[in-house]
Amino acid sequence: MPQGLRASRLWLALVLACFCLPLFVGLGRADIEGDEAIYSFGVDRILEIGDWLAPRSSPHEDAVFLEKPPLKFWIVAAPMKLGVLPHNEFGMRAWDALFGAAAFVYVFLIGCRLAGALCGATAVMGLFVHAPLLFAHGLRTNNMEAALFLSYCAGFYHYLRWHEAATPAEGRRHAMLAGVAFVLGFLTKFVAAAFLPLVMGVTGLIAGDVRRRLWRDWRLWGGVILLILALSAPWFIYAQLRFGMLLWETILKEHVYNRFTSFLDPAHVQPWHFYVTEMITRLRESGMLEVTVIGLLWMLVDLVRRRTFAVGLVLAWLVLPMFLISLGTSKLYHYAYPFVPPAALAAGYVVANGYTLLQLACNTVLRRIDRTWIRTRAGLVQVLERPAVRTAVMALASLALAIAAVSLVLGVFKVELGGRTLFRSAGVLRPAVVAFICGLLAASFKTTSRGVAAVMVASLLPFPAYRWTMTQLTLDQHPMRLASDCLQRLAQTQPGLAGRGLYVDVPGEVMTHGMNYYFRRVQPWTRAEQSSPGTLAGLLSDTAAPRPMLVYDRPYQAFMRGADAGVRQRTVSPPLVSFPDVVLLLPGPWAECSGITGTKGVRAR
Repeated sequence: MPQGLRASRLWLALVLACFCLPLFVGLGRADIEGDEAIYSFGVDRILEIGDWLAPRSSPHEDAVFLEKPPLKFWIVAAPMKLGVLPHNEFGMRAWDALFGAAAFVYVFLIGCRLAGALCGATAVMGLFVHAPLLFAHGLRTNNMEAALFLSYCAGFYHYLRWHEAATPAEGRRHAMLAGVAFVLGFLTKFVAAAFLPLVMGVTGLIAGDVRRRLWRDWRLWGGVILLILALSAPWFIYAQLRFGMLLWETILKEHVYNRFTSFLDPAHVQPWHFYVTEMITRLRESGMLEVTVIGLLWMLVDLVRRRTFAVGLVLAWLVLPMFLISLGTSKLYHYAYPFVPPAALAAGYVVANGYTLLQLACNTVLRRIDRTWIRTRAGLVQVLERPAVRTAVMALASLALAIAAVSLVLGVFKVELGGRTLFRSAGVLRPAVVAFICGLLAASFKTTSRGVAAVMVASLLPFPAYRWTMTQLTLDQHPMRLASDCLQRLAQTQPGLAGRGLYVDVPGEVMTHGMNYYFRRVQPWTRAEQSSPGTLAGLLSDTAAPRPMLVYDRPYQAFMRGADAGVRQRTVSPPLVSFPDVVLLLPGPWAECSGITGTKGVRAR
């Protein structure tokens, strides 16, 4: 039976409290931008017009989104329609945080089957501190990655459980759940889920016992395939009937074939080693690179020696998809998110097995020193066997280990009095040595070995990165939302401002999806076909009916410097709010919105 199947509820509670629940903290504190704005726009249009089968694509109010199947749109829009979730940033992202939390639990359970609960908890910590996974197109944004991430984690877990199933009923249940996990990924991000059955099939054919079980359960897996088709086919049939070849030209040719062989955006073209080098960079930033590399090598050695299927599956989960996606031309790091968990599990493999080996080594050394040095000194033994001495020594050992633990979690342990530092400890080596010596003197070998091994192995964990991640969860970064809400509020409450709308002089390539998502709520729009200094001058000088203006910053600065000699220039700019490359001009009563920044506590890493 694999080690760790009886992982304690305490470990799971720790994972839920320290890594899963924080995913929900501060979900509504950042503006919706980038691809997230495209998907959130689609959700808004579903709720506005009721066309659930054909979401719309930003920035066009009526263009159909055919890049991916619409399951994620349905998942986000349905609770809002029912009033279960609010129609705001938190509501848009709550499902992603839930998917991420569920995936973390699955990774923990896979780690338990690899090397115990410590392996699983360490792996989840490694994922939590992998900054892009949480903050860049990741598990806390309304994108497709969280659902796909869960699809892979759940699919491989249930595949492992099918392989280990003790009864046919248990095997059927886990095989069906693996199929449902694939459907979640497939109806969310289409062929990006294809590596899940690919890795399952390859590892199943290579491993002899799994191959025999696959052959024995061929009817079961045939049923799983029928289930997948039954759940996946209806929307594709509908879309084929409604859109014809446009569906396949968009979803397959443009967004799969063209991305793999050329590009849709030249900025996405990267060298073949992009995913590997980018993952190395991100692991180094979180402090997990060395332990991950050691873990992968350790797992490879164990695979060769023991032929453990779970180890082989985890390694294949990382290597095979990373190799295949590296063959393409267009590369974005979030494409590799589903393949980060095996790297995190490799780190957990080192920590769990390292703890076991270090504990045994420490116990052996303690007993040998005690036998060859302590026990040969009768006087010393007589003193150490006194209850009061033993209690005091063990108390000192416990204090040293506690100081080491606090130093790891908080970064430093300090005792101050009157502004003076009386004691300071920022590492684990010295406290561990003190605990080791005290445990030796007290002849408490087993307990001391566990404590010393625990703090030494814990020093491999990325506590600094964890502290940094927690600080990022509550940052305020929502200037567009606040500005848009302010304009709408003034239009509704201030006499004479209703219906003024927004003058927009921003080129299409500069107008971001996030900007469109927020400011489309300020209607009507008057869109400049091309930058017009004369029109801008007239609007700025209109004191009778001033209106807010969203203007491309570069020509506006040229306008204010008097670059166009044919247009009379204003000498003073109206109050404004600055966004990247764009300014929101707020003349007259709209100036009330100029004090909004919506950004607090942002710091780069």
